[in-house]
Amino acid sequence: MKTVFVFFVLLGALCAYASAANTNCAGCVDGKCFDLKKLKDVVGAEISCKDRDQNTYFYQVCGVSSQNCRTAADQTPAICQRDTRMPPEYHDCGNANKFNWKRRTTNDGKEGFLLEFTGGSEDRKIDIDFVCDKSATGVGTFEAADPSENPVKDYHLKWTTEHACPTGKSGDGGGDGGDGDDDDGMPISGGWIFIIILVGLFFLYFLFGAIFMAWRKQARGLDIIPNKDFWFALPGLFIAGHVFLWQKARGLCGAKYESV
Repeated sequence: MKTVFVFFVLLGALCAYASAANTNCAGCVDGKCFDLKKLKDVVGAEISCKDRDQNTYFYQVCGVSSQNCRTAADQTPAICQRDTRMPPEYHDCGNANKFNWKRRTTNDGKEGFLLEFTGGSEDRKIDIDFVCDKSATGVGTFEAADPSENPVKDYHLKWTTEHACPTGKSGDGGGDGGDGDDDDGMPISGGWIFIIILVGLFFLYFLFGAIFMAWRKQARGLDIIPNKDFWFALPGLFIAGHVFLWQKARGLCGAKYESV
């Protein structure tokens, strides 16, 4: 039973790792998936734009801004704002690790997504409206929205580019069937990473467990299955658990409760 316990502890740790595997580089919205890795490669260094008040916004695609806006609470700012004061002050507009993929709020008929960063200094947050435009090749157009701040400390940017177009659909294994130029599939989600890890762990558990039982314990036949008694009893325990919950639920609803 100790082996089973260690196995599930390890599985839980890997599950937590898989959940954290998502990045601000790829995500899905309304069944369509997007990937910013190509845009990151095209831009290379940090990109910037100015709003109508001449405040400058610095953004490192898929990364952390290199500007001087880090705080004790946030060492990984996604976007920094440099204001127009002399000397200028820098503000953390959102944490690179606190992001949300959302649908676009502008009803212009174009595909794309909204990438929001929260957790900035003094509760600042910022979103980038990524607009799919196949004609906007290369970097495209990165600009501040108008207004760029509404309400206070809630900032808005806009990026029109071909790299904001869908790369696939949720549940698909390939692209979106577009013009055929993009041969990348959709990004692997944390859920699929977890499933792959789970299947791999089960395989390794039974493989090395069987080798150990046959070599060290001289087991033969079904006895080479590691923790055989537990696995053979598991279906019965599963059924008993469901029966117990069903009868408990009936008891809470006023039906007669019978012990299992």
